[in-house]
Amino acid sequence: MIDAAIEGLFGILQWKAFLLMIVGIIVSSTLVAMPGIGSKTAIALMLPIAFVLNQFEAICLIMSVWAVSNTANSITSILFSVPGGGGSQATIMDGYPMARKGEAARALAAAFTSSAIGGIIGAIALFLAIPVLRPLVLILGPPEFFMLVMVGVAMVGTLSGKSPIKGIIIGGLGILVSLVGVHVSTGLHRFTFDQLYLVDGLKLIPVTIGLFAIPELIYMAVKGTGIADVPLGDLTKGRRQGIKDAFTHWWLVIRSSLIGIWVGIIPGLGSSVADWFAYGSAKQTCPGASDTFGKGDVRGVIAVDAATNAKEGGSLIPTLAFGIPGSSTLALIFGGLIIVGISPGKNMLTTDLSLTFSMIWLLIIGSIITSILCLAFTRQLALATTVRPTILIPIVLGMAVIGSFAASNRFEDVVIMAVFGLIGYFMRFAGWPRPPFLLGLVLGPIAERYLWTSIQLYGGEFLLRPGVITIFILLVLVIFYPVLMRKLSIGKGNDVSG
Repeated sequence: MIDAAIEGLFGILQWKAFLLMIVGIIVSSTLVAMPGIGSKTAIALMLPIAFVLNQFEAICLIMSVWAVSNTANSITSILFSVPGGGGSQATIMDGYPMARKGEAARALAAAFTSSAIGGIIGAIALFLAIPVLRPLVLILGPPEFFMLVMVGVAMVGTLSGKSPIKGIIIGGLGILVSLVGVHVSTGLHRFTFDQLYLVDGLKLIPVTIGLFAIPELIYMAVKGTGIADVPLGDLTKGRRQGIKDAFTHWWLVIRSSLIGIWVGIIPGLGSSVADWFAYGSAKQTCPGASDTFGKGDVRGVIAVDAATNAKEGGSLIPTLAFGIPGSSTLALIFGGLIIVGISPGKNMLTTDLSLTFSMIWLLIIGSIITSILCLAFTRQLALATTVRPTILIPIVLGMAVIGSFAASNRFEDVVIMAVFGLIGYFMRFAGWPRPPFLLGLVLGPIAERYLWTSIQLYGGEFLLRPGVITIFILLVLVIFYPVLMRKLSIGKGNDVSG
């Protein structure tokens, strides 16, 4: 393994391969930062070039776009409340409030730093997991995956501040909306109203942009000032503080990275789940989080960005070891690897082990280079929050429209964005939480698919499987832990007052 690791490192450090990696990083940091474009579009643009490259060069070009995409995704989420991609939605929760408080530089620096650390941890996990996790992944089946998704659903209450009932209601509506479209197993049309557009269901990007970006644009137009409500102050100091925050909360970075890795290992979950899982976990376990999360707590930014970047290392485990793409983006990369003669599966752990190690090294080196580049331009990015609304609103609105349209190149997605923009504005005005709706929309189809498969395979007896019972106990802890902590804090307050 040592020889393979050295060969893989030297393979990507060849001048042409390294130059192609830099090209991939630049392409990812520009295109992927545009809402709705995403890493799949950027990778698709790079695939034709891979035909004329050797294996190490193709890996550097194609995988560098994907490996660092989550770092760039956070830029628009923090600055404009517009998600750069599926894995940057939860970054909005505390990143955008920090930008409004004049702490954009700090939020960006914390995001970039924790993203780099998460990427390194994900790569190390991939290295350690190759000989260890195969039997564990094979043990888990649809019933266990279903219960893991239920743990995510249970976190809806933690995303709702002091109104868990409102969160559960909105999360239930999100699950209900996720049922729109064709049933994956029966082929029945549900809530489509004979509209061809609704057959595929509602796309996540237009809904997210509508719920979060459009209400902020309306608020900004009414307020008549830029994003930041206060002067930015010393941007250099804010950048230093953001880097320091990531290392101060080192245990949160590690814990969130492990969550991201685990989500990545499970095929089909992906970034849209990893960020909310990490955010929900941080809000449950960080001291005082119930009062500060959602209002500009840097720990919310750190947890999300560490998890989403670490997820990439985890998602490579089933892709390389078993030939099972961990996400739709990896499925595209899967095809690109086959183009240059690389067959994910058994060969990646035997005869092509050096190629596997080249991917591990790329995750580490790419994450570091991307974060350094982004940190170098943190000051310039943060200044965007001071731009006058008469200039900023048309630009961000244009980005939102383009991002929504790019989801599937259909005008109907822009209409959906506008509809959910109005819904999001009234939810914001009335004090109803918006994140639970997105979590329900993301987890609904996944939970339904695993539940349907479990019933077909095992009937009702799937609930008696040891793995299901173990995860059910975890589910109970997730639900009652915040309640217990709240009662304990109230009890301590009464003791002090007495």
